[in-house]
Amino acid sequence: MNASAARPTPAFGHALQMSESSKTSLGEHLGVVLLNLGGPDNLAAVEPFLRNLFADPDVIQLPPVVRLFQPLIARMIAQRRGPQSRAAYAQIGGRSPIADESQAQAEAVTTALGQRGVREHAVVAMGCWHPFSDEAIATLASLGIRRAVAVPLFPHYSRTTTGSSFVALDKAIARAKAGRAFGNRASDTLELARVERYPTASGYLDALVDRVRAAAAIVPHGERATVPVLFSAHGLPESYIQRGDPYLDEIRMTVAAIVERLGLAGRARLCFQSRVGPQRWLGPTTEEALGAVAREGHRSVVVVPVAFTGEHIETLQEIDILYKEEAERAGIACFARARTVGTHPAFIGALADLALDAARARGWA
Repeated sequence: MNASAARPTPAFGHALQMSESSKTSLGEHLGVVLLNLGGPDNLAAVEPFLRNLFADPDVIQLPPVVRLFQPLIARMIAQRRGPQSRAAYAQIGGRSPIADESQAQAEAVTTALGQRGVREHAVVAMGCWHPFSDEAIATLASLGIRRAVAVPLFPHYSRTTTGSSFVALDKAIARAKAGRAFGNRASDTLELARVERYPTASGYLDALVDRVRAAAAIVPHGERATVPVLFSAHGLPESYIQRGDPYLDEIRMTVAAIVERLGLAGRARLCFQSRVGPQRWLGPTTEEALGAVAREGHRSVVVVPVAFTGEHIETLQEIDILYKEEAERAGIACFARARTVGTHPAFIGALADLALDAARARGWA
């Protein structure tokens, strides 16, 4: 992806122009591609997953002078980090649940769109592990689906997540187009509409509000009115934001909306987790925020993984194990973690509505 792609883009985009004569009839199936990062499905897959992650020039944005060597650098980093990462995955069952969670979300979106009168089939496309974009496109092709809407499972646009996912999807479509052209079937090329971002989509916010309330209910009754609420987002290097990545602004939009809905003014704090490498990253870190809460004398805290829509290593191991242990050592007795939105009906409804709006904007439904 080029540098300009890191900047805000229109809500809907497309890969190919569509003529009036090629509009999808209401009886034709629509494809929906849910985009996510992916995760290793067993301990042996941890190192190749890390190689894919660190080799992606949109996820890990190295200076141009060393970008040519990024695959080699990625291999070295994966080898060095492999043992530590395998140990982390071993703590949560030896695999990432992200593929299963994303598939459950896809099935729920299929059901939700069916209830809205749309014949649709949803597939999952991961950036760094199976099922990759090529697999998702092949599945849609096998079903005879010619038009699809890509919906990221990242509510907040970043070049590192949504941007890199679209790059992978576009490349997969191009490869499929080249293959079909060779077989004289170029007319069957998949057309793609896109949802870019939805940081304040009503259903997404409704689901988050429910998750925060459920977590706060764990806090001792006498502390609920004053308990600090930490919104923990995946971090990014500050340089990415300085180059125009809108991620931070969109995270702040979500947090502000939740704070207003729940009346959390004065108690909510935004912090960042999952730092990698020596660069200066967005702060404060979640560890720093927990330390501040403890020093202020609070005995309880609510942690909300705001940028994550499904459970995976960052929530199940980093928050639930590492941060909880750190909080307890600092004197916090009640560590209440909000679940991710997952298949919450309001969130699934938001994804279905976003996909349907994108399809209608193209005249497909």
